[in-house]
Amino acid sequence: MKYLILSLLLAPILIFSQITEDISGNAPAVKNKLYTKGSFMFGPGFEKVWVAKVYYVDSDKDPEDVYIHPGGGAGIEAVIGYDLSKSLSCELAVGWQNSGKVVDKDNSVMFNKFPLRATVLLRIPINKKFTPYVGAGVSTNLSVKYKEDLEGFKAEIIYNNPIGLNLLGGAELKNLRSPWFWFGELRLIILSEYTIEEATANGMSVTGIFQGTDLDNMNAGGVHFTFGVGYYLK
Repeated sequence: MKYLILSLLLAPILIFSQITEDISGNAPAVKNKLYTKGSFMFGPGFEKVWVAKVYYVDSDKDPEDVYIHPGGGAGIEAVIGYDLSKSLSCELAVGWQNSGKVVDKDNSVMFNKFPLRATVLLRIPINKKFTPYVGAGVSTNLSVKYKEDLEGFKAEIIYNNPIGLNLLGGAELKNLRSPWFWFGELRLIILSEYTIEEATANGMSVTGIFQGTDLDNMNAGGVHFTFGVGYYLK
């Protein structure tokens, strides 16, 4: 069903791309078609999960609740893209994203993942320097892990790789005399749930203990803000 939905999303993009090129007279293709992008990304997940309460023994700080955002966090992303035409591009991107908290050098709670997405972009021509665009594609998260190291207690949970869609809107700011460009995006990530595959605590298998808790069947979707720089390869 998800692939049928993706096909329905991409079909209007492909049709509209052809219409815009026909109206513009199908101008010559861009000189450099292959490009790379690097960016920072951050944003909330659709779910916020409480995981621990931290007590600061050696200070006057009050106890603090620690949360993770399974579908959000902060991180970085690398992209390789190709301009199929003046209006249509395809991208493959991989990133690293984390939510959680580093309490001190010996205590931390982390939720790490490696987002992977393939996206088709439709650029909306306004002028040569400023170009908005929209996009849609498939998305997943790889190597999804929850790690807890608090006051000598160490736990690690390994999750499945959820699969779903990514929808985005953004804009590029170009300098016509340079292959460099700036961009920013807002993304909607819609994924299946995280389910626990394996869990350990202080080296012992405790998978059954964590299953059915708040750390199981978590919402993997979220909203991400992304900004960065790109470069057209020669």
